[in-house]
Amino acid sequence: MPLTETKRSRLVTLLSHTLLIVIIFILPDLMLGLAMPRRWGFAAYPMIYLKATLYITLFYINYLYLIDRTLCRQGAPRRIGRFVMWNFILLIAALALSYIISNQWFPAPRPRHHRPENYLFWRSILRSASFLFRDAVMICLTIGLAVALRLSARWKDIREEQQELLAAQRTSELQNLKGQLNPHFLFNSLNTIYALIEVDGKVAQDAVHRLSTMLRYVLYDEQGLAELRREADFIENYVSMMKLRMGKRPVELTIDVGAETDKRIPALLFIPLVENAFKYGSKTSDNKPIVISIFAKDNTLVCDTSNTFVPDSSSKESSGIGLANLRRRLTLFYGQEAKLTVKVEGNVFSTHLSVPLDVTPKITTQ
Repeated sequence: MPLTETKRSRLVTLLSHTLLIVIIFILPDLMLGLAMPRRWGFAAYPMIYLKATLYITLFYINYLYLIDRTLCRQGAPRRIGRFVMWNFILLIAALALSYIISNQWFPAPRPRHHRPENYLFWRSILRSASFLFRDAVMICLTIGLAVALRLSARWKDIREEQQELLAAQRTSELQNLKGQLNPHFLFNSLNTIYALIEVDGKVAQDAVHRLSTMLRYVLYDEQGLAELRREADFIENYVSMMKLRMGKRPVELTIDVGAETDKRIPALLFIPLVENAFKYGSKTSDNKPIVISIFAKDNTLVCDTSNTFVPDSSSKESSGIGLANLRRRLTLFYGQEAKLTVKVEGNVFSTHLSVPLDVTPKITTQ
């Protein structure tokens, strides 16, 4: 049975802690006892294990309790003061217990040769002081290690929570943007059908059927990413329906995605550009064509549109909203990998959108 991510993380944490305990708390004293068996003897081994247990206890008191209730909470100066105070108390208690373990429970053997009592007294004091200093350093290092490991684990948890929140926020934002896009597309299509009803009822019926197919794709089939061939078919159907409304106005559509038909891109990616081209290109009195070109080249998908327009504030503002939504979608899906450029020369409005096909979009709306 394969391990889940949570179980794997717990297993790695357990193994790393066990290895840490053996290397830092047990191995040094054990090697010292093995290196000087005559001086310490077999009786030193229980002392080694007791001191290791003391260090491990201090480590997990900080790791599992103190750090979360002091350093990881708000009110930094007061919390740090409490952390220092409690660890100072633990340090004194641990040094006292270490002294008892070293000098009362497992005292060092007295030298066989005769020495003056005064010499033995000061020797004992210096020996106890050196061991207490070593134990104090070890305890401080133990506390520091606990702080480093616990804060790094907390930092990792916070980063994961932030990534989850960011992903949820991006998904929600994409859903909102798509929610704004779908009604806009529907209203434009209904206007087209309404205009066709008076001209040719049979063609209008065919347009209703075409619209139902397109709406099924928009609302049900694709909720995030779409295969390029399906997106291309959707654009082709949309342009065919718009041609019915445009009458004699020329429309030039070129779609050539080559062998990239199975690549997945954000659904309805090109619709804002295509809609704008028809919406504003149909308002001019000239007979210049609306040009739409979609093609794939060198792992890049390109959509170019070009149309003439009548400059006025309302059309500029309306098209700006659609392009702003499209830019936001591109940022959410591709970051800086996708490019959208807009050019206005006289009364000709053109757009150029390039999307990398070898980059997997970051967020899907599920």
